[in-house]
Amino acid sequence: NMLEAVLFDMDGVIIDTEPFFLRSESMLLKEFGVDTELEYHFRYQGTTHEYMWETMKNEFNLDAPVGELVERANVIRNRLMEEDGLQPIPGVIPFIARLHEAGVPLAIASSSPLTDIHKAVKALDIEKYFSYFVSGESVAHSKPAPDIFLDAAENLNAKPENCVVIEDSKNGVASAHAAGCKCIGFRNLEFPPQDLSLASVIVTDFSDLDAAYCRALIG
Repeated sequence: NMLEAVLFDMDGVIIDTEPFFLRSESMLLKEFGVDTELEYHFRYQGTTHEYMWETMKNEFNLDAPVGELVERANVIRNRLMEEDGLQPIPGVIPFIARLHEAGVPLAIASSSPLTDIHKAVKALDIEKYFSYFVSGESVAHSKPAPDIFLDAAENLNAKPENCVVIEDSKNGVASAHAAGCKCIGFRNLEFPPQDLSLASVIVTDFSDLDAAYCRALIG
């Protein structure tokens, strides 16, 4: 058994996007007269935009089509991100670079649209490290189903059981587990804890992680 690939989630693992998602969701709901606590939005971490707005539309009787809600939330979120700038999660880019230098094939498997993935990796200048990008939009079933990680593994010619996934949400960890991958659950201490109990190991910091650490998880 050997480490064949490491598959990264993006939002909350590579880029610190959660604050932008949370703010844009609550700002749009406010336009419909709905006031929510920020905590309310944590349940949607790791899901697709369509699923989230479909659920909130039903819960709050929002008088707009799901597609329009997704679009309007994206406009608000993009504006906020342009105002504040994209920030990487501390320590993750050096970790990615260490894996790449060790010759480990890397992919990003994110529920976000492909355009958002490419925009983020360009902004952080990390495109060169990754061999493959897959969006939740391009697989049949989004996280917590295993599709996205199975797709990434296949495209890197890797067996899922020889892949390590880096995830930060309950849905993402469940997806990795369903795919048969080993999973490092990243707990961001800035936010309420997600249920990462299906992860192989839980970390709060990337600074000590490298290819040897990932290989040991497979071994």
